[in-house]
Amino acid sequence: MSGGRLIFSLDIGSSKITSLVGLLGEKLEVLGLSNYNFVNNKLNNDFKMLGNGLICEVEKVGAKILQTLHEAQISADCSKGALIVNMTGGHLRNVYSHSRQEMNGAVVTEDTIRYMINEAREITIPANYEIVDFEIQEYLIDDERYTVNPLNLNCQSINANINIMVAGKLPLTNLKKAIAYSNFDVAKIVPSAMLSALAVLNNEERELGCCLIDIGAGTTDIIVYENGFIRHLSSIPLGGEDITRDIAAVLKVSRNLAEDLKLNYGSCGNFGHSRYAHEGISLTDHRGENTVISRKLLTDVIVERLKDIFGLVRTQLNNNDLCDIINSGIVVTGGSAQLGNLKEFVAQYFDVPVRVGIPDYYGDFADMVCNPRYATSLGALYYANEVLTQKSYNYDSDSGIGFGQVFKKIKNIFRNT
Repeated sequence: MSGGRLIFSLDIGSSKITSLVGLLGEKLEVLGLSNYNFVNNKLNNDFKMLGNGLICEVEKVGAKILQTLHEAQISADCSKGALIVNMTGGHLRNVYSHSRQEMNGAVVTEDTIRYMINEAREITIPANYEIVDFEIQEYLIDDERYTVNPLNLNCQSINANINIMVAGKLPLTNLKKAIAYSNFDVAKIVPSAMLSALAVLNNEERELGCCLIDIGAGTTDIIVYENGFIRHLSSIPLGGEDITRDIAAVLKVSRNLAEDLKLNYGSCGNFGHSRYAHEGISLTDHRGENTVISRKLLTDVIVERLKDIFGLVRTQLNNNDLCDIINSGIVVTGGSAQLGNLKEFVAQYFDVPVRVGIPDYYGDFADMVCNPRYATSLGALYYANEVLTQKSYNYDSDSGIGFGQVFKKIKNIFRNT
């Protein structure tokens, strides 16, 4: 492993904790993997430790984080590395800020850029929120032309437009407390959707305009790109676990059996693909009795909940005037993206091109991580690799390294948030 640097991704979700071990370099290598599934553990009601992306029991979640990271170390046969950690929940959002500097013909220096970034970050953010990340989107030179790198330009004036990601202070505090049980150093806490986007979106989609919808167990994360920049970031407190609960309630089966039905037989409609749509599903229920479940009823339950989820997504797109900029369409990822005929359902619902986002990776563990459920975990490794291998003119945020990669302090990425 000489010549590279170890990084651990930590994806803390409502149904599972996942850690990947990566070796950073010109080509990212996945060295190890570990999962802890809350909902499959019947002891101590583990699945109640998190809800809708928020930590409900700090000590217990901390213990499971420690266990997951330890097992990842064993899988990779390695020592500790720094952590890139995801964050989700309805408290996540983005706000815009800008800074203007009169140059009067002087040259733009690193100090100029640093001053403008610090000034832009003085924006008043919502009460009880704090900055977790930021992205410099563009610089306007002399009120007439844009650039992404103004360094060494002589100009009369310069404006910096900055997109700032904020999170609720209390959810962020609880997350940090849980992670602290692992005794790993945290390099950065990043919104889940930003990480998933790195794993499943291509540059053309980001440039043309794209909406990524990451359907996890407890939340559905949304991120919209245009011209290569983030235009919108948010999270909805509904996800695949809500579908499972609906199935259990309507079909009167246990939660675990409902999950099995969703995973093995779940569909978002026929769309001419399945000749089994109206057949029954024979199974043994949690009481040990043989029963037959209607496929059509199962599909109807799934579709109704998906309408709720995507209805909220559409409301956010409409309220933020984003529908007209997603020219390349929608990409759906996350564990629930594996539902049968989801691509067709979403395309029909939004009337735009749709694809399922599968992480792009070639190497060891590809057969496992090239799956929508690993989009956030793998994206965290790509995030770290991108930060270490690219230089652009963004500076440190209070919570760790800046999103657009750190200028100058790139050697000091591995520090506590």
